[in-house]
Amino acid sequence: MPSQHLYSLPTVFVLGLVFGMGPCTITCLPFLGPVFLAKHGGINQSWKIILPFSLGRLSSYSTLGIFSGLAGASIQQMLDNFWVACLLGGSTILVGLLIFYRSYRKSGCKGGKRIALQDHPLLPSGLFFMGVGMAATPCIPLTSVIVTAASTGSGLSGFFLGLCFGIGAVIVPALVFGMGMAYFSERIRQILFGWRTRLERASALLLIAMGIFTIGGAVG
Repeated sequence: MPSQHLYSLPTVFVLGLVFGMGPCTITCLPFLGPVFLAKHGGINQSWKIILPFSLGRLSSYSTLGIFSGLAGASIQQMLDNFWVACLLGGSTILVGLLIFYRSYRKSGCKGGKRIALQDHPLLPSGLFFMGVGMAATPCIPLTSVIVTAASTGSGLSGFFLGLCFGIGAVIVPALVFGMGMAYFSERIRQILFGWRTRLERASALLLIAMGIFTIGGAVG
């Protein structure tokens, strides 16, 4: 990667960090919030949600940077927003359906056997593609990074620009949701222990509704 572009890496990292402190965390809330309300385990198990979601975002940012650098143009502007919305909305619906499945399966099992939502083999994939779709959604800070990547004319430069922005963007949401949201969600589940199944199903309905609204364009 040409040395003149190395100095832009700290800048895009800070840009991602600032973006992650505000708009990004708020945007992630209606998608990740219901998932934390539906799972048990608190802070100790929060990484099973945060890790695949964050990896999906990092993969998306890096890929956008690579192809923009190779093409010498903003790939983000070439993406069909409908298909990005379908990816984010569809994966959100999948996660909601998995929560429903876990809720009804747990209710029907004998002997009180617990079926852990976070251990379902499809859940990490659903969370990963939620992260991919979330990161591919157009926003002003990311657009600036992608345009910078396109100006380098290098896929490697674009990769590092996208990755540095992504690392900055995922740090704060990972801490907020992995610690704060996980703690308070577990407390709510303890307080509403008798309503736990209803809480899980309400969370699932909220996720499915968010997915449908996202595909329909009501959620940007």
